[in-house]
Amino acid sequence: MSKQRPSAAAVEMTGGARPLVRVGVGRADWARRVFKNSYTRGGRRTRLRGWSVKFQHQGTRRTFSLAASTRDAAAIEAQAIYQTLVTEGWDAAVRAHSSPGRRASLLNHLAARQYWPRTDLRYWKQRVVVRRYASPLRPGHGGEYSARIEHAGMGCYFPLGTLDADAAAGKAREIYLALLRDGWDTVNRRFQRELTVAVHWADNPLAWTYATFHSVTQDGAMRIPRESPRVTPPANVVVVEPDESVRRALFSCIHSQSGFACTAAFAHAKEALRDLTPASPDLALVNRSLRDDIESEWSARWRRVAPHLSILFYAVYEDSDQLFKATPGGATGYLLKRTPPDRLFEPIAEPSSEPSLTLERIALRVRRYFQNVILTLSAEESARDMAKLTHREHDILNLLSKGYVDKEIAEALRISVWTVHGHLKKVFEKLGVHTRTEAAVKYLHK
Repeated sequence: MSKQRPSAAAVEMTGGARPLVRVGVGRADWARRVFKNSYTRGGRRTRLRGWSVKFQHQGTRRTFSLAASTRDAAAIEAQAIYQTLVTEGWDAAVRAHSSPGRRASLLNHLAARQYWPRTDLRYWKQRVVVRRYASPLRPGHGGEYSARIEHAGMGCYFPLGTLDADAAAGKAREIYLALLRDGWDTVNRRFQRELTVAVHWADNPLAWTYATFHSVTQDGAMRIPRESPRVTPPANVVVVEPDESVRRALFSCIHSQSGFACTAAFAHAKEALRDLTPASPDLALVNRSLRDDIESEWSARWRRVAPHLSILFYAVYEDSDQLFKATPGGATGYLLKRTPPDRLFEPIAEPSSEPSLTLERIALRVRRYFQNVILTLSAEESARDMAKLTHREHDILNLLSKGYVDKEIAEALRISVWTVHGHLKKVFEKLGVHTRTEAAVKYLHK
């Protein structure tokens, strides 16, 4: 049997961070590292049927029994265990990949079924869900399962295109194996992701609108809806987004909104600056990760090329919960409103005979929009809902509204993470909400 550790060629260092397995390289090496274990009892040597793999990491050595029945499948499973080990540690690797047979005597069926290896269809069948805000993204489709798939410290939801649980699990497994083999860049080009885009309208009070959308793969087209008669010319928009699949989706979303047209989409600010024409657009929608480049190096040059161009920044998150966790503290108030993906510019979409979108006009329309949003809130209903909460639930919701994650809430209140989860479940039920974002927004509007 082999006791080798993965060779240096199988590991890469990323920006000085912890090592990540270079998946997609050295599958033959992984196949050589799996082995059939054996033991000796009463002078008789017995070879086990299943495959095993041994890892040594951070001074600890451990053998894992694999669920796979073939050497190739065992190699993939071993690679997945090592990926979890180096990115999340020994505890996570043991929890996620230990043999179901060994745990069955210790855990009841409900708990044990959560721990099938990720290469097993049964693992994914337990994790497919119907996402509330993703279903309307495919009109006439009747809904579909999605699954959150994680790898190399990253994760997001993938729509699976079916309401058949077995077929959905098969699709989720296919995506996961593609991640192991090819990495995120390739998977992002091949498979649709469910994401949240948040448009940043104001800093203080912090005002965002956000929408759930599906990325558009390399095989998808940038759809331009059939033109309808327009009373006024549309506002022309350019998009600056590094991720091609997100860029394609934003292009289609903007074209779907009446009164707006996406005239160009660029990967970088430098490319946009180079290709902007004298007939400049009215509005640039720019990924927030490029904000420093735009505001320092490029802002003055953009003003010379397109003097009337207004710039809006946005961010992309794996879901709306991540949006709320990422909102910075210190603002006097927080205003977050969900919109459909074809209404990204809802706050500035009021009818006007003057299509020009100067910063002053944008600020005026945004102020009116969020004032109307606040006026639609029922203070009486909100107060009644808040009165249902216990003192501890108020404490948890207060920390949640400040962007604390569950572990930080547990540490601040000196309770367990599981107790936090239990309180949050009751909060959701009492407030009639489904996500942390909705709960926090309702609390902030109390």
